[in-house]
Amino acid sequence: MKCEVVWQQLDDGPQGWDAALLLADEVLSEGPLPGVRWGRLVTMRACPAQTLGFPEAGKAGAQAVSLVQRDGRVLPESGRDRDRYVLAGDMGAEPLEDGGTAKKPPPWSGMSGAALWCSSEPDMPPLLTGVVVGDAPGWSHTQLEAVPAYMLASDPQVRRLVKEHTGQSMFLEPADLQDVTDLLAAPRPPRSPADLLRPEQAVVSFMGRDDLLKDLEHWCEPAPEEAQTDPASGAANSVWGWDESPVRARLLTGGGGAGKTRLSGELAARMAVRGWTTIRLTTDTTVPLGVLSQVRRSLLIVVDYAETRTQQLHDLLAAVDYNQVTAPVRVLTLARAAGDWWTRAAQHPHGQALVNEPVTPVPALHHTPDDRATAYQRAAGDFSMRLHRLSPAVDWPTLLPAVLAPAARPPLTGSEFDTPLSVQMAALLALLDATGTPQPTDPARSLEGRLLGHERAYWDKTANHREGLRGERAGEQTRSLAVALACMVPAIDRDDARTLLAHLPGLTDESAAAVRGELATWLQDLYPAPAEAEWGSLQPDRIAEHHLGTEASREPALFTRILTGLRGPQATKAMTVLTRTSQQPPHHEVISRILCDAVTRTPKILAPAALATATRTPYPAPLITALTELTRSTSDITLLYSLHDQIPHATLALSEWATALTTTLAEHHDTPKTDPAYLAMSLNSQSVRLAALGRREEALTAATRAVEIREALADQRPDAFLPDLAGSLTNQSNHLAALGRREDALTAATRTVEIRETLADQRPDMFGGDLERALQLRELLRHTP
Repeated sequence: MKCEVVWQQLDDGPQGWDAALLLADEVLSEGPLPGVRWGRLVTMRACPAQTLGFPEAGKAGAQAVSLVQRDGRVLPESGRDRDRYVLAGDMGAEPLEDGGTAKKPPPWSGMSGAALWCSSEPDMPPLLTGVVVGDAPGWSHTQLEAVPAYMLASDPQVRRLVKEHTGQSMFLEPADLQDVTDLLAAPRPPRSPADLLRPEQAVVSFMGRDDLLKDLEHWCEPAPEEAQTDPASGAANSVWGWDESPVRARLLTGGGGAGKTRLSGELAARMAVRGWTTIRLTTDTTVPLGVLSQVRRSLLIVVDYAETRTQQLHDLLAAVDYNQVTAPVRVLTLARAAGDWWTRAAQHPHGQALVNEPVTPVPALHHTPDDRATAYQRAAGDFSMRLHRLSPAVDWPTLLPAVLAPAARPPLTGSEFDTPLSVQMAALLALLDATGTPQPTDPARSLEGRLLGHERAYWDKTANHREGLRGERAGEQTRSLAVALACMVPAIDRDDARTLLAHLPGLTDESAAAVRGELATWLQDLYPAPAEAEWGSLQPDRIAEHHLGTEASREPALFTRILTGLRGPQATKAMTVLTRTSQQPPHHEVISRILCDAVTRTPKILAPAALATATRTPYPAPLITALTELTRSTSDITLLYSLHDQIPHATLALSEWATALTTTLAEHHDTPKTDPAYLAMSLNSQSVRLAALGRREEALTAATRAVEIREALADQRPDAFLPDLAGSLTNQSNHLAALGRREDALTAATRTVEIRETLADQRPDMFGGDLERALQLRELLRHTP
């Protein structure tokens, strides 16, 4: 293929360059090609790498030269002082014999100029991390040296040419952190209208948020005392508190479409220009994160959907809580809202970094009609440029003036147009509808519903290319249900994908096995999948949730049946998505009914999942309704006790239901035939939950009954029931104090101390701590006015 050299640099010497940029004179591919992704190494660990070229060692005959692939590992510290990467292999190469006395050419001669590709994760595309310049002397031809990509990026002309001809900035990703990086952070070329709206695509130019971005940049930049210390000085080996730590964490909140992910991407790009390493953390919660403590540069880590990944957030903070972390580390978490999950995360042993920073809501962006009009115009222009790559047969720039004409522009008056996604959807729909294909949908329909009309054309086109999807069993309705299924629950693997698809109408029996397999493959290709799943979801979330709600409204029994068959993380993931979907008013009632029916039909599996999800989602109401219905209708007291034991001690989301549950348990045991110990235990729990709701008088009544019952039990069996009596007296004392009855509270606290002293004398190892806390409470009450 004929190419033009648009940039080159050839220098001799140990720090010389040998690199060039070529511009092809012909089209490289009929379809869209993914852009080259550039990389650099940011840790000291060796990184798997490869290069391909035509060295002397690859000569197959007198003149013929064969392509040679050289695999090995890049050793980041070797050559770093000379701005070189060193590719080390297990075997070297020998100079070829030429039969004469002339000096033999080096075996790797001719390899110069080859690209060096690195990736720490075999399942991810490698990154262009350098350009080979030669054979490192003194290593028996086992090593090759390369000019790092960061050196190429230091040339403004290189950056300009890359941007001009690829449409993408020369952003250097950390190649040795690929295994802890979200697969979806680097998007594939868009294939559908909805793909253009993904925040990772960044199709529409970033605008606004100036004050918030400045605030976040200031938060990232280290204070003088956070500058890197020399490990040899001993400063890095001191024990520090989180307030002195280089690690800081922050939470951004906002609803779907508010622009959180795009904002974090813009911040990452700006910090990368300043020399920071930036990643979006992998969604695979099983991946070890210890390598993050080895990063030698300032590090920004973005954690999206943080409310669903609290354990991974704990693991992340633990991974960077080491003495050798002296460069600044910033953890930017994104969630729809703070809630119980954030409170508990901050209480974790490594969660102090979360306490020290404010929760920052991402505000509405387009407040005024002028703001919205400007954003609409920019979005339409940007979409017209990118749509040309997606569908080159349409002359999109020609359509643009008509779309932007004042008479054609939609009113943009609803409150939903405060968010960037709504304005961008309106602009994209205006362009798509202007083509007349497919037939424009009713403008009175929601933006999400209208966009799905165009997205279905993509589904149909891709399905029609698969022979196995042309029959009735895989018709348009079935495919639409399959997409909704993929939006609701990720398939773990290929077998799980087939099992989930077997729920769909017409695909349950063995004769449909081939169709299920073909549908699974189709879904796998339709949208990019995260690392831990077989298929991906339609995006952005608002569009996926609208589609799921629409299909669930059409087939509620089907989605109830699917949900009842889920277990573990799949169940909690599905419930999380369904609670988000319930926030769209047209779908609230049907989604709430699906959740309630599923939980009450499979309570031993789904009730614990609903409880766990309710503490993580900002929209727990449908799950609490389901749990309340289960509490009212079930006769399985063992199950209710199991659920009670899983309720977090401090919870705002579940406080009303927790009170109802403890009341149900107390009423169940409040009969003459029931063991009074169970009634006292239930009353004690009920008093705690009532107090959490501020119902102090009722809490005191329940606690007092528990004290009376346990006093009688302790008279009969002091060894068994004195510890329980002390606990009930402590509760009673707290409730009395909250009601302003200090003297009565002090009396109860004094009785608690007396019991604790007796117990501690007998078993100091078991009851010493309880005594200390009882003494503290009594002293507090003594000095309270």
